[in-house]
Amino acid sequence: MSHDLLSLRTALANHLVGYLLLLAAALMPSLSFAHDMTDIARDRMAEGGFLNVMWTGAEHMLSGYDHLLFLLGVMFFLTRLRDIFMFVTAFTLGHTVTLIFATFAGITANHYLIDAVIAVTVAYKGFENLNGFKRWLGFNAPNLLVMVFIFGLIHGFGLSARLQAVTLADDPDLLGKILIFNLGVEVGQIIALMIMAVAIRSWQQVKTWPMISKACNTALVIAGAGLLVFQLNGYVNDLRQRSAPSFEVFTDIDQVMGRLIAADETAGDDAVADLEIQVFDLNTQRIEFLRTDDQGWFAFSGDSTSRYQLTATDNDGRQAQTEVIMGSAAPSHDDELHIPFYVYIALLMLLSSLLSRRLTARELV
Repeated sequence: MSHDLLSLRTALANHLVGYLLLLAAALMPSLSFAHDMTDIARDRMAEGGFLNVMWTGAEHMLSGYDHLLFLLGVMFFLTRLRDIFMFVTAFTLGHTVTLIFATFAGITANHYLIDAVIAVTVAYKGFENLNGFKRWLGFNAPNLLVMVFIFGLIHGFGLSARLQAVTLADDPDLLGKILIFNLGVEVGQIIALMIMAVAIRSWQQVKTWPMISKACNTALVIAGAGLLVFQLNGYVNDLRQRSAPSFEVFTDIDQVMGRLIAADETAGDDAVADLEIQVFDLNTQRIEFLRTDDQGWFAFSGDSTSRYQLTATDNDGRQAQTEVIMGSAAPSHDDELHIPFYVYIALLMLLSSLLSRRLTARELV
């Protein structure tokens, strides 16, 4: 085999490796179809410390793969710092508006439907990056800055729904927690954008960048479509299972907070407002009663060694029941090494940029 042929095959192999790495960074999030609040995150929010709340916001953005996929699509053809700042600001303003007002006002919706719309924004951005509007629909795409702001509003609604799942409506620090959570979201977003910018800028110097860009944006469309199908399927299954109200409960060592979720989400908060909850101590056989607030939230203190059975009946006579085991706070993980999945994605993208720079140097020789 000649030296020239070997060099050509080596260069092609480097192209393929770089392409697969960048494509994997775009497709990997689709393997995790939903990003809900973990038990550890719920504990941080329950503790009420602002640093814990901020970290929860940052981690939620970094593990929110649908949000990151959309941002990746936005970053693809932005080369000037001024443009990056302008579009990121529009997205930030959008999600900040809905995050603050929807959370503070208690406005929410089925999380499957919210995530389905977010999936559409991912597919939309990939389609636009492929010049799909002009090429296949025969007209120019809508103003990108306006669309990024609108999609920011939608993504903020998704963040709000997650935040409302771990905060009490009557928490006196609710507004402060919303603002600190949003600050954490911005920190996570900046970290993600910096990594994306390094990787994308590196690959833009490679001669085969147009081919890689086309492949990755096609992957964005496919990932968005896959997320959409998954979320709609989850919504349908959720409707089938919702024949009665249900409890969503979070426990600490001796504290319980939770929410009664209506059987019919379209009924609004009135369906679960001011309902009586029976708290039966399975150890001592004692019974006490408490009531939900105007959004279905409740909280109580208990014995760290006890088990409780919660029972509630809605206005239509449908009953919800669950068992709560106290003393089951999430472990601190102080003695173990826990590397979140998004760290591997970040390392993958940074490593791909090193390969792209090596390939660029080879092309200049």
